[in-house]
Amino acid sequence: MRRSLAAVPVVLAASFSIGAVVAQEAAIFTSLSACRIDAERILIKATFDGSACWSVEPAGLAEPRGTIVAVHLPTISTAEICTMQIVPVSTEQVIEAPEPVINLSVTAADPQNNVVAQGEIEATEGQTDCLAPKG
Repeated sequence: MRRSLAAVPVVLAASFSIGAVVAQEAAIFTSLSACRIDAERILIKATFDGSACWSVEPAGLAEPRGTIVAVHLPTISTAEICTMQIVPVSTEQVIEAPEPVINLSVTAADPQNNVVAQGEIEATEGQTDCLAPKG
């Protein structure tokens, strides 16, 4: 019985493309800091590499798990046509994170909701402003 090898190139191409997707990891934030403003809120400051045509939307929070909460920073496109230039994208937001939450697992996403930056940070105790950003 003769076996067809026609499927081999297709399988190889698929495995290479899957490997390329797995190899692409999200970058870390160029700057990420957080401080507790009061018992209910944390101020988060984040900067990551992105497009000049991105605007950061309000943060989305997952249900806290003990002392950690996942924070998602979505972006939207502000123009239909934009250059391919990579620029720093910054945001400063107050999030609702009641005590005992102190650790934040933060992700930033492009307008298609692909993760472009991720990091973890422990909120410091502050008054009304965060301390210097931690990179």
